[in-house]
Amino acid sequence: MCGISGIADFAAAVDPEPVRAMSAIMRHRGPDGAALWSDRNVAFGFQRLAIVDVAHGAQPTADEDDTVRVVCNGEIYNHRELRRALTARGHRMRSGSDAEVIPHLYEEYGDGFVEHLDGDFAIALWDRRKQALVLTRDRVGVKPLFYHRRGSRVVFASEIKGIMASGLCDIAVDPQGSADCLFYGHTIAPHTFWRDIRDLEPGTVATLDASGMRSRRYFTIFERPDPDRPLLTGRAAVEAFGERFTAAVAKRIPDEVRGGVALSGGLDSSAIAAVAARRCGAPLSTASVALVGEIHDETSMSRLVARSLGVGNFEAEMTGARACELLPTSMWHFESPFWYGGVATPFLDLTRRAREQGLTVAMSGDGSDELLAGYDFYRLMKLSSRLDSLKLGALQPMLWQQATRWIGAPGGIDRHITAVAARFEEYTARFGQVPPWIYLWSALDAAVEPALTQPLPAPSALPLPPRHTTLHRQLHFEFSTRIPHWVLPISDRLGMAHGIEVRVPYLDRDVIDLCAEIHPNMLVHRGTEKYVLKRAVADILPKQIVRRRKKPFMTPIAAWYLSGPGADLAGDHLSQAAARKHGLFDPVATERIWRTAVERSGTWEGTAAEWASMSILCTHLVLEQFHPDRVRSAAAQALTTAGAVA
Repeated sequence: MCGISGIADFAAAVDPEPVRAMSAIMRHRGPDGAALWSDRNVAFGFQRLAIVDVAHGAQPTADEDDTVRVVCNGEIYNHRELRRALTARGHRMRSGSDAEVIPHLYEEYGDGFVEHLDGDFAIALWDRRKQALVLTRDRVGVKPLFYHRRGSRVVFASEIKGIMASGLCDIAVDPQGSADCLFYGHTIAPHTFWRDIRDLEPGTVATLDASGMRSRRYFTIFERPDPDRPLLTGRAAVEAFGERFTAAVAKRIPDEVRGGVALSGGLDSSAIAAVAARRCGAPLSTASVALVGEIHDETSMSRLVARSLGVGNFEAEMTGARACELLPTSMWHFESPFWYGGVATPFLDLTRRAREQGLTVAMSGDGSDELLAGYDFYRLMKLSSRLDSLKLGALQPMLWQQATRWIGAPGGIDRHITAVAARFEEYTARFGQVPPWIYLWSALDAAVEPALTQPLPAPSALPLPPRHTTLHRQLHFEFSTRIPHWVLPISDRLGMAHGIEVRVPYLDRDVIDLCAEIHPNMLVHRGTEKYVLKRAVADILPKQIVRRRKKPFMTPIAAWYLSGPGADLAGDHLSQAAARKHGLFDPVATERIWRTAVERSGTWEGTAAEWASMSILCTHLVLEQFHPDRVRSAAAQALTTAGAVA
């Protein structure tokens, strides 16, 4: 993984100096080396995190006659297979780099090259003959890529701050991006929180030249090549999943650098560690977050897994005071008011510790819940559908009350769920069916809306799911929202903040394709979520891990960020004075939401206020972190540091 950046202008010569600043401000993404390449109409910047062909794999890379130049952030896992095929067709390679196959594939297949890649990547390619820039991302958005277009000029980078550091775009909030953050909790591609800076959508390849921009979607989740083929069930499904999951883990174990597993103690990361240690024989380390003195702490489970596998495990201890200290830095890396990213701040210290321990790669369990229906919503919806089929829909309010009590949700949430359920027809008309996270979205929207000082646009529309089973259609929304904009940014931004590449086996190309062919009853089976995964790893994990209920990672919002150690932080950013300073939220309403979050903690009203408070808090932090003067100063400092290092 690396940091890529560049400028292309189809009507004028490009000054490469801004690219130097763009690359330098992202040095954290690639501390092992830097490169700048330019031609008349284009300049590429590259910050390298050396993982494959450490000695010779520098970029940009090119074809034999240097007419195609490429910078790639990420890993191409099938590069050896592709290299053999390309060499047989007469192509000559200069290194063992995985990225070097890309320009040669482009020579063979044009923009169809991307469909031959098995990997997690964001790529920029310059075709000198056609004077064209090609930008593309992997199928689900593991690696980020942003761009800004004005006239004949295109500026792109792995991070938004890279584009800002060019000095070629204004720094201003985009109302659509703001609306999305306050409804979904995050932005929705192609919009970002910043005006005129766009997020290239996952599974998309875009070609830009003097005639404009053309893009096509080359992948859609859960689209089946043969919709009439029977779905996999029983032992066949379990064996097929086990084989592909093992292969996905194996291909992500690095050859030349040290790798590990971010181990939470939950099923998802524990399964990766177990497969790597017991089926692949990899000498991995594991790393865990220890939430000191908190009920959310899971170190007893992560220690159990590490002991059972006989692997070394180190822990990054996190307190509320430390989380508050790191929160502004988290927002600098997320580049938008992503409130749950703030809650996930402890991961920032975990990756720092991992880097200090000598790790360059860490695998995580990201994507399992969204791919395998791991959230309580799916069990509740399945039971709800069963009641409807038995004409027992009148029992649903009682179902919500009992179910929410069973999962330990805050008191009063059942009334919110019942109210949302009464609007299912409205949501179905808008989204194509009931999205999994409508309960969170609607609660956040209702809590924040009274504090807005001016109306915002409607939240971005989401793509309609493909025709498939009801469960697969619901999971499609996970890949439109949470996967690229909620789950993966945490791994990428907080991992790359310290030069750690986080790899995600559950989002492997072959695993995803298989899951579209697995019957929903193998995902949620008689009330057991992620059934096919649990069956596939039952023989290599402690029973306590396989059987334990899902426990999402969470830090205590009210106790950490809004009061106690966070009282000063909240006072600086949620007070009436802070609201007046930034002007986006009403001062009285903002302070009222904050007080409700603290005083009503543990109730549903308090929980919704916690989310709203974090959303407003993170918004104000982002506005301060990305004040134009601060960005210019950070870019200048990055250039100075880069010069000193060179």
